[in-house]
Parts: sequence; structure tokens; C-alpha cells
Amino acid sequence: MTRSVILWTLAAIAGVVLVAGVTYAASGLSSQTIGLSSEPLSSGEELAPAATQSPDTTAADRAPARRRAAARRSAAARRDQARAERRKRARERAAATPSAAPSAAPTVAPTAAPTIDDDSGSGSDDSSGRGRGRGRGGDDD
Repeated sequence: MTRSVILWTLAAIAGVVLVAGVTYAASGLSSQTIGLSSEPLSSGEELAPAATQSPDTTAADRAPARRRAAARRSAAARRDQARAERRKRARERAAATPSAAPSAAPTVAPTAAPTIDDDSGSGSDDSSGRGRGRGRGGDDD
């Protein structure tokens, strides 16, 4: 074997070893436990306040809430009734307003026949029919 083949083989082996070392180091960095992920799930339980017993609500405690709910329902019913009355009045006004009666036959105004202008704005009327007046004619008199 020649010397260059041996050097290239050693360089390839060194490259493979280098890649394996970098991969192992990156794997070690990514598997470290940092932050809260290293704590057990039960570690935050002492941070929450202690549970308290909620007092049973009595009928006397529920009565004001029931009265407020009934008042809200009656107010909503009054609003709905007023809204229905406004709609009814608007429909009556619309029905009472006279609208323009459609005519039996539409009237058509006579129009003049359109004129055809082949000049297309070139300024000269030589009727050569070449181009759109942008210097394509070649015979500018």
C-alpha cells in the first residue's frame, strides 16, 4: 500500500471517531434533567392552599338568588315584548307607505346608432389600417 492510501484510511477512521465522540457528548447534554422536569409530580402539592369545607347553602341563602333570576327573566320578557311591538309597528308603517306602482310596459328611449372609429387616436386619417398610430406605418407625410 502506498503512503497516501494509509493516510486517507487513518483520516477516515479519525473522522468516524470524532463524529462518535460529538454524538455521545450531545446525547449527554440532552439527557440532563434541568428545571422542573427533574422534580416529581407531587412536589408542587404543598404550594396549593389547603382545601376548606364549603358551607351548605340554606334555602334562605338561595332566596335572593332566585329573586334576582326571576327579575332577570321578567326584564328579558319585557324587552322581547317591546322588540316585538317595534317590529309590528315597523311592518304596519311599511304596509301603509304607498310604493310606486310598476308600469305595465317599460319605456325605452331611442338611441343613436354607434359610430365606428378606426382612427384609434393617431391624428391622421390616411386609412392605411396599419397599427394603432405608434409609428408602425413608415410613411409619415
